[in-house]
Amino acid sequence: MAALALGSLGFIGTPAQGAMPIVDLLPPVERSIFILDLSGSTNSSQLWKSSLRPSLIKKLAQPFGFPAGKGLSQKSAPVDITIRVINAQSIDAPNFPIVGVQDAAKMWGLIDKIGSSPTSRRLGLIVDDFFGGDGAFTQQARVFTRSKIVPPTRSVCQSSVVKSFQNSQFMNDLDQTSKSSSAQVICGLIIDISKRLQVADDYFSNPKCVKIKNSCSDIIGAILNTTYAANDLYTQGAKSKLCVAIASDMLNNFPGMAADSALNTRKIVLAKTTTAEMAKSLGRQAAEQSGVKFPAQLPVRIFVLGQGTGPNPIPLDKNFILTAYWNGFWEAAGITSSNQIRSLDQACS
Repeated sequence: MAALALGSLGFIGTPAQGAMPIVDLLPPVERSIFILDLSGSTNSSQLWKSSLRPSLIKKLAQPFGFPAGKGLSQKSAPVDITIRVINAQSIDAPNFPIVGVQDAAKMWGLIDKIGSSPTSRRLGLIVDDFFGGDGAFTQQARVFTRSKIVPPTRSVCQSSVVKSFQNSQFMNDLDQTSKSSSAQVICGLIIDISKRLQVADDYFSNPKCVKIKNSCSDIIGAILNTTYAANDLYTQGAKSKLCVAIASDMLNNFPGMAADSALNTRKIVLAKTTTAEMAKSLGRQAAEQSGVKFPAQLPVRIFVLGQGTGPNPIPLDKNFILTAYWNGFWEAAGITSSNQIRSLDQACS
């Protein structure tokens, strides 16, 4: 399947007989989905700027992973990160993909091609030329560290990359056409990732939630959305994993929600008669009613920041009720465990 993907990208040339594409040697990816609540229960703009974005920038220094079994000193899975939001109708909320396995396929497809299915030694040289301290990608990726992202122009980037090859161990010996085509792929990735970051920066500089029927916290809809991504990931057949991090008070409120609904978390938690056992049962019922179910064979991790807090928090002595509710919800949804965290950059690491 990976070979087919690479072929469609135009990177498969004539590999050595029996040689496996490098992308197939990468450790299984864990797709990470970060969900920020726009209702005001958490400061989504500040969380993006001060926590999530800096953590993400570190990963973008080399987000493509390193293959196993190729003699490299390290191996790691590609980075796959998407940012989503909770609003009044989260199922249709904005979606911000930052970097993904398709980017890794492009990069390793390029390396496979220019290295002619490289030996371990040749691969080591190319990896250093691309990702070393002064590597071609490393130099260009510094654009991600700027407080205000400005994607480079294609011509300037490519000229800079080709020039950097003059000090490389392997790339300097290639013909000009190979150097230029390599620069095109590297710069294409730099520009694409820069533009995705720029879109997210613009959005979270002043995120607003348009209320519908005084509602702006459709948490269940956002979780349901992640199950679609989980099913897509599972049906791809890869040995992948999913991590979901939610920054929210976890007090669900969507347009038209009935007062006696099993999805009305605040009312359930605050009711004097609600016990932990009742809350857990209602949480299970909420997951079943909303159709939230993750694939049984897909490893999924859940992290939550800010549960029960915010401008209109629940009383501290009711936190155990809210926890019981969501424990029941996650269990019914196919999640064996979930974790509450104090900082968003602790999640999916």
